[in-house]
Amino acid sequence: MSNRLPRIIKTTIARLFSLHVLVLLAGALLTTSAITIGSTNASAETGAKQLLFINSHHRGYGWSDEVESGLRETFESSAVPIELSVVYLDTLRHDALPIKEKLADILALKHVSEATDLVITSDNAALDFALAHQNELFPRQPIIYTALKDFSTNAYDVNTRVTGISEYTDYQQAINVALSLHPKTQSLAFIGSQREPHNQRIIDIIKESVVPVLSSKLDIEIYIDKSIDELDDMLSELPTNTIVFALSNTLPKIDGMLYSPAETARLLASVTPFPVYTFWHSHIGHGAIGGQIVTGFSQGKAAAQLALQVLASDVDAPLPSHQTAPASLFFDLEAAKKHRIDKNLLPEGARFINYQAPIWQEYKTEALTTLVIVFGLLSLVLAFVLLAKRQTETIHQISDENVELTHALDINQETLDDVTHQLEEVNTIDDLTGLANVRHFNDMLDKELRRASRYKTPLSLLLISVDQFDGYIHTHGEEDASEQLVTISQVIKDTCQRSSDVLAFLLDNKYAIILPHTTRDNSKVVCQKLHDGLKQKNLPFILSKTGAITLSIGLSSLESTADRINPQHMLNTSEMMRIDAERKGGNGTRSDVIAIQSPQNTIHKD
Repeated sequence: MSNRLPRIIKTTIARLFSLHVLVLLAGALLTTSAITIGSTNASAETGAKQLLFINSHHRGYGWSDEVESGLRETFESSAVPIELSVVYLDTLRHDALPIKEKLADILALKHVSEATDLVITSDNAALDFALAHQNELFPRQPIIYTALKDFSTNAYDVNTRVTGISEYTDYQQAINVALSLHPKTQSLAFIGSQREPHNQRIIDIIKESVVPVLSSKLDIEIYIDKSIDELDDMLSELPTNTIVFALSNTLPKIDGMLYSPAETARLLASVTPFPVYTFWHSHIGHGAIGGQIVTGFSQGKAAAQLALQVLASDVDAPLPSHQTAPASLFFDLEAAKKHRIDKNLLPEGARFINYQAPIWQEYKTEALTTLVIVFGLLSLVLAFVLLAKRQTETIHQISDENVELTHALDINQETLDDVTHQLEEVNTIDDLTGLANVRHFNDMLDKELRRASRYKTPLSLLLISVDQFDGYIHTHGEEDASEQLVTISQVIKDTCQRSSDVLAFLLDNKYAIILPHTTRDNSKVVCQKLHDGLKQKNLPFILSKTGAITLSIGLSSLESTADRINPQHMLNTSEMMRIDAERKGGNGTRSDVIAIQSPQNTIHKD
C-alpha cells in the first residue's frame, strides 16, 4: 500500500504536466494563426510573400509588441504583398524545453519549410529557437533577427542564411552627450544588475570599453545588484557633481524579485539628487533625464526594411551584413528642467517627451485662421469707418446747408413778422363797424391801466352786448344783423366823442369802451346816454320786450391808485357785470368799483 501511493502521486503529476503542455500547445496553435498585412489585401492575392515572425515573448509585452508594430507599419507602406504569421514562445512565463519542442513539431506539421519565404525573430530566445530547428524547419529561408541584446554577432557570421539588427549601442557616445550637458562633472556612477544575461553584457561593455577611457579624468563607481537602500547610502557619499547611469532595466528587491523598469527608474531618481541617465526606453518618463535609446519600434522597422531588401534580391545572393540598431537620443524635458538643463543645449535631432510646444505652434492652424478672420474683420471695420466718415462729412455738409437755409428762413420770418406787425399796427380798425379791433383794444387797455396807475387817475371799462342778438340773427338774418351792428357802432361813436376814449368791437358781437379819467358815476351817465341814443334809433326787434333792440352794459371803474391792476382782472369784472345785466332782463347797466386797499384788491358792487 505504501509503495503504490508514491506511484499514484507520480502518475497524477505526470498527467497534470501533460495536460498543462496540451493547454500551452493549444495556445501556441491559436497564436500561429496568420495575420495578413501589406499595402493590398494579401490574403486574397496570389503570390504574396509568406513571412513568419517568431516572438520570444507573449502578446501584450510592450517591447516585442513595439517590434511587431514596426514590422507591420513598414510592410503596410511597401508595395510588396506580404502575409505575416506570428508565433509566440512565451518565454517570460514558461521556459520549458518540451513546449518549444512541441511547438517545433506543430510548425513542421504546418509545413513551414515549404510555405515560408522568410523568418524574422525578436529577441535572443526566438533566434535560438530558429537556429536550433533551422535544418528541419527553415533549411532554405533567410533568418533575420532583431532586438538581439548586445551579444556579439560573430557567432552568426558563419551562417550564410542569418543576418539582422543587433541592439548593440555606442555607450561611449551616450555618456559623452551627458558629460556635455554637465561640464563640471567629477564622477560617474554606473548602476546595474547581473540577474539577466543582457544586463550582464552591458556591464561587461562598460567595464571593457568605457571605464578605461574615462577613468583618468573622472572618478568612476560601478554598483552591481545593490538594493535601493544600499544605493541610497553609497550615492550620498559621492561628490556633488555626479552623473548616474542605469545600465540595467531592472534592479533586485530585498526578497530576490525584480522591480519593474518603471519602478527602477522612479526609485533611482528618488534616492539621489544627481541626474539619472539611462539606455532603456522603459525608463523614460519615470524620472530619468534620458539617454541614447534603442526602441523596439525602430528595430522592427529596421528589420522590416532589411527583410524587404532580402526579398527583392536573388535567392542565391548573399545576405546583407548585420546592422546596428538605430538609436535615438530621448529626453524627458520635465526631468531636464528639474536639473536645470536648458532645452536649447540638447543635441539637435533629439526626441522629447513632456514637450510643451509654444502655444502659437500648437495652435498654428487656428492662429492663422484667426489672423485671417481678424484681418477680414479689420478690413470690414476700416471700410465701415471710411464709409461712416464719408457719410459724416456728407451729413455735416447737409447740416451746414440746413443751417444756412434755416438762417435764411429765420431772416425771412423776421421780415414777415415785421411786415405783419406793421400791418397790424396800421390796421387797428374793425372792417365792419369802423371801431378799434380786438388787438388794439387789448393794447390800449394795458396802456391806460399803466397810465392810471402811474398818475393815480380813475379809469372805467364798459363791456356792451346786444340783448338776444342770436335770436335777432335767426329772425332777421345775418345781413340785417350786420347792418344793426353798424348802427349801434354809430350810436357809440356819437355818444363817446373824446379823443382819449377807446371804442372797440370785440368778438361774439360785443363792444368795449375804455374811458380814461372817468369815475363810475360819470361812466353811468355815458351808459345811460347809450341806452337813450339806441332807444331813439328804435331798431325793431319782435323778440324784445320793448319791441326794439336794447343793450346790456357791464361797468367796472378803477379809483385813483398807484397799484397795478391786471387788464384781465378788470376785463373779467366788466364781463361779470354785463352778464348780471343780461340776467336781470337786459336793457340796463350793472357796475362795480375796483378800489385798492393794500395788500389786497376789494371790489364794490352796486
